[in-house]
Amino acid sequence: MNLATVINTLSAGVFAGALAWALSWPLLWSAPYLRLKGAFADLVPTVPGEAARRELRDADRDLSLLCIAACAALAAYAALLVYGVARLQGVWMWVLFGLACALFVTWCVFLVRVSLRWRRCRYAAHAHGALASTLGRLALQGHRVFHHLVLGEVTVDHLVMGKFGVFAIKLVARRPGKLGNISRINGRSIEFQDGFALLDTIALTERSARAVADMQVKGLSHRIHVQAVVAAPGWEIAPPQGQVGEVILINEKTAVMLLRNSKPAYHLMDEDAVVLQEHLARVCVNRGL
Repeated sequence: MNLATVINTLSAGVFAGALAWALSWPLLWSAPYLRLKGAFADLVPTVPGEAARRELRDADRDLSLLCIAACAALAAYAALLVYGVARLQGVWMWVLFGLACALFVTWCVFLVRVSLRWRRCRYAAHAHGALASTLGRLALQGHRVFHHLVLGEVTVDHLVMGKFGVFAIKLVARRPGKLGNISRINGRSIEFQDGFALLDTIALTERSARAVADMQVKGLSHRIHVQAVVAAPGWEIAPPQGQVGEVILINEKTAVMLLRNSKPAYHLMDEDAVVLQEHLARVCVNRGL
């Protein structure tokens, strides 16, 4: 087998993989729109980690497309090595081979990026599920948990409400590293043992709490106070440092003790709790089912 045949085979395999990706991409992207939507849109509530699982499905689809293209390229390599002959010679052979090399490098870059994104989305989906499972135990204490509450431009990941008050929870899905798994609140930031710090998460969580407190709910006797909570599943929680506000830091294990942080002034009257619960049940509906 001469050099021209090998180069033609490599180029043909890469272009065959790119063609398989181009043909598979619209099929996989259009498949979700073929489902029957809206049949029970007003009856099905949102579920924990809905947005995280949607991102994970998107990453799954992108990763599957790249794998389909890789399989098509390998199949083309094998077929052309057995049956193929050199179709191009000279300058055109090297031009197409250069394009194939550039396409292969781009392919590898996308594969690495999508794999990292898939790993990140997978951890986020697991983190939401673990936290929601713990929050569900608060129902034994007469509290209701809502998930993925969209209020204009603000999205509240989890919302706990009941006679002990209202808690707006923002989840930080960050995988613990080898340098440790301890996190704490330090002033207006959240610090992790590996040296990473989140500088705006507390401000965003407080914004979410204000958005919930500003909801126009007919029948409430007064404006409710909403406590801001940041959840970091997988991380151990250390005592806070610096000048700490009212933001609470929890993980999937300490979430069950969330109600202990409520002050008597933040408690809800039974009438207000019923009205607020009915309003949230109407708001937290999965419209895309």
